[in-house]
Amino acid sequence: MTDYLLIHNPVAGNGASIVALNRAKELLDAANTSYEVWESQYPFHSIDLAKKAIEQGYPCIVAVGGDGTVREVAMSLIETDIPLGIIPCGTGNDYVRPLGIPTNVDKAVDILLKGERLRVDTGEINGQRYINVAGFGFDVDVLDSTERYKKKIKNGSLAYLRGLINALKHLKMRKTHIVLPDRELDFDALLFTAGNGTHFGGGMNITPKANPNDGLLDICIAHDVNKLTVLYMLPKLLKGKHLSSKHVTYFNATSLTAVCDPISRIEVDGEVMEGTPIDLRIVPQSLTVLVKKNG
Repeated sequence: MTDYLLIHNPVAGNGASIVALNRAKELLDAANTSYEVWESQYPFHSIDLAKKAIEQGYPCIVAVGGDGTVREVAMSLIETDIPLGIIPCGTGNDYVRPLGIPTNVDKAVDILLKGERLRVDTGEINGQRYINVAGFGFDVDVLDSTERYKKKIKNGSLAYLRGLINALKHLKMRKTHIVLPDRELDFDALLFTAGNGTHFGGGMNITPKANPNDGLLDICIAHDVNKLTVLYMLPKLLKGKHLSSKHVTYFNATSLTAVCDPISRIEVDGEVMEGTPIDLRIVPQSLTVLVKKNG
């Protein structure tokens, strides 16, 4: 039986994944380890490939790509005992940060060979499972604006910057009502985020206290702000230094519901979809990931 099935996204990281795959193959060959490589050829293809690999009995399935590839492979491995290996080589690599999986290919492959299995949590929002971060509000407004600019601007970073500026220009607050098992909360909210992981958006440390295997979601709500406040807070959000702000409320939850006015689409691991109201919960220890062995 082949030891590893590598699902490779050749366009991840603007070509970085091809370099990463070649190096990983060299290292696996040197370790006399058996493996196969299947290439993801279009969006969501990795989900089907992972399902096929499960059916064929591969003992470990490895995502070689960015956060999108990792999420697609993980979706098929949830509620199984098959471990997810990760060789992160995308542009953001947000999911691996709290797990301690390095972007250095040699070190990531070393985890495949010598690491240990860790059962981690997943989230669920409106019946849609996710591994990292979900939410609504300002981040979705930015992503929606960015998609519109991408039709005119080929440079992705420039399109995102234009999307951010447009979202700031048309800053939208939402009257948000949250129902928890033990209390209810109301906010004039700019942003609602439920983090199983710590980062999103290519390095924004939105839920810095999140632990992917503590059985809890970290909820971060930015509220009662204006344009100047947002500009001041953005650098703090990047570094995870925003929790002390009076405009931020941060707490843990295992489940909640939320409604907002006006309504918002939701962001689920970077994918935008319909929409509020939301029903949110944590699903403890529902995914196995290979991580660095303690000690």
